[in-house]
Amino acid sequence: MSAPLAGLLVVALEQAVAAPYCTRLLAEGGARVIKLERPEGDFARAYDSAIHGQSAYFVWLNSGKESLAVDLTQEADRALLRAMLTKADVFIQNLKPGSVDKLGFGWGAVHALNPRLVMCSISGYGTTGPYAEMKAYDALIQAETGLCSVTGSPGEPSKVGASICDISTGLSCYGEILKALYARERGATGTHIETSLFETLSEWMAVPLAILEYTGKMLTGTGMDHAQLAPYGSYAAADGPIFVVIQNQREWVQFCRAGLERPELADDPRYSNNVARVENRDALRAELEAVFRRYPRAELAQKLNAAGIACGNINDIDG
Repeated sequence: MSAPLAGLLVVALEQAVAAPYCTRLLAEGGARVIKLERPEGDFARAYDSAIHGQSAYFVWLNSGKESLAVDLTQEADRALLRAMLTKADVFIQNLKPGSVDKLGFGWGAVHALNPRLVMCSISGYGTTGPYAEMKAYDALIQAETGLCSVTGSPGEPSKVGASICDISTGLSCYGEILKALYARERGATGTHIETSLFETLSEWMAVPLAILEYTGKMLTGTGMDHAQLAPYGSYAAADGPIFVVIQNQREWVQFCRAGLERPELADDPRYSNNVARVENRDALRAELEAVFRRYPRAELAQKLNAAGIACGNINDIDG
């Protein structure tokens, strides 16, 4: 059975993480992806030398692709790209806003060249407005969108330990490209997908933004706890921490009866619903850990799993 995207040609004028992640997903689906790099190469090649002398980021993001070095200030290389785009199904680029237009490969030009082409352009902050010309990188966008303010311990903003902004943007573009290709199969012409790192991560910040707008409450980092659910986080057992998650009232009652063997807690006014449990988080933690500390983590996990309660280890990378 052929891969679902077999036969598609993707031309990628890409660098760093967001666009390469998107095209790697397309390559995994069976598309032929030709990655265009500057003569000096994608700068992600130099992030580290962890994998046989190559960057771990670059190896992760670019498996399954073909690579071609081009200097688009030269007419011969621009002619080569034009020839490729006449045959391509997808053209994705994440150069600085305006760069592809100056080179002659803006949406109007490539659409005229190949009306069926799906083009995807990724920027940092969009293509208009005072931020459009600013450089944008993953951790910077995490800070700008407020994500860092709701990550980490209270009063100590922290970035997420993975490239969540780049990855989420690449994943969003992947979905949008698939939708555009599906529409094309139903008779539509090519289309231009434009997105930015900032708008993608701002969408992911919808809940903290909505809470501020409708309640006036400013969420902050809560460490390993959940800002709006309890119990949900890390709790001390006899030999270290265990992560426990309660998502709804039915689970809370079951947790009290079979997990804690403290059925009376289910109806305690301090804990009788999720809002009350969040407001009384510290007292609730004391109640839980008074029980948890009687068990080593493995035994406690077995007990909680038998009760139908979600729990797990807090692993390091090696774990």
